[in-house]
Amino acid sequence: MKRSRCRPQVQAPSQNLDSFLDVLTNTVGVMIFVCLFASLTAAVSPALVRTPIARETRKQVYFFECRENRALPLEEDQASEAIDRHLRRITENPFADPHQIQQQLESFRHRTRHYDVRLSLVHSQGQPILQTLFELRDRSGGESFSTLEKPASNFRRTIDRLSPSRYSLVFFVRPDSFDCFRAARAVAWRSGFDVGWEPMAEGRAIIFVSGGGRRVTVQ
Repeated sequence: MKRSRCRPQVQAPSQNLDSFLDVLTNTVGVMIFVCLFASLTAAVSPALVRTPIARETRKQVYFFECRENRALPLEEDQASEAIDRHLRRITENPFADPHQIQQQLESFRHRTRHYDVRLSLVHSQGQPILQTLFELRDRSGGESFSTLEKPASNFRRTIDRLSPSRYSLVFFVRPDSFDCFRAARAVAWRSGFDVGWEPMAEGRAIIFVSGGGRRVTVQ
């Protein structure tokens, strides 16, 4: 009887995966580090809010002041009408001397709902400049920013009588009243108004000068 011959088993050469595991471990570690870094960066970085580009406007401007988170209309249009009447009375006397004219100018007084308005004459580089000063009469006047959006609010009633095609709204914003400005701007934008603003330091007076010299920009 023939004995079967034992055949040797051929083994495939073994592969060393140590290098591949090292690369995989390093890759996963780097990905985890990147994810952690991105999460921490997102947690501490402020969100970017796109601001509309400012542009010049040729419309009439209606002014408000935001202070102590309250909105107050300057009613500069009414004051301007009173100033025009006062200037016409002064110019009716062609023989008035400069000193008398200055006294008559500075005697002007006008009251809006929230402001006392007066005139002053100053000289800059030899040229007379007429200034209109708005002085707040009651610090508790105006309307809180929390009520601006209500249909019956004074702010809504004021802008409802203005046409967005003819008027732009400009706000003088005190350092403590950016919440008020943002609330008022949102209402104005929804009503179709262009809105401009100017930061106003606490204690700085609101003064308009003759001849303009400032271009109004809106968003």
